[in-house]
Amino acid sequence: DEIGLVIDPPSTDSGIGTGNNFQPTQVSPRNDPSRWLTDNDYRSIWIRKEMFGTASFILEVGASGRVENCSITKSTGHDALDQATCKLVAKRARFAPASDSLGKATTGTYSSSIRWVLPD
Repeated sequence: DEIGLVIDPPSTDSGIGTGNNFQPTQVSPRNDPSRWLTDNDYRSIWIRKEMFGTASFILEVGASGRVENCSITKSTGHDALDQATCKLVAKRARFAPASDSLGKATTGTYSSSIRWVLPD
């Protein structure tokens, strides 16, 4: 599986006038994104129907580091693959949460894509 990574910056507090010098951070994966989906996730019916393509997605990650929502931003052209992408990534992805200018964990977003390739 080939995964391209694009990370969108989370929204953060400005922290103006607080006297704190924390640098806001973005959401970052705690586990290997290349293991979020495997060839074993490719159902035999999808293979028989020759379903493949790239699904781009955006995740909303809570202050706990857990995925709270997944949206497909570019479809594979197959609803089943798009739905599987969000379901599996939301289940398997783990994140270090974003932090605001006060150093407090906050929500953030993470964007990437999964390329579904027919197994050999």
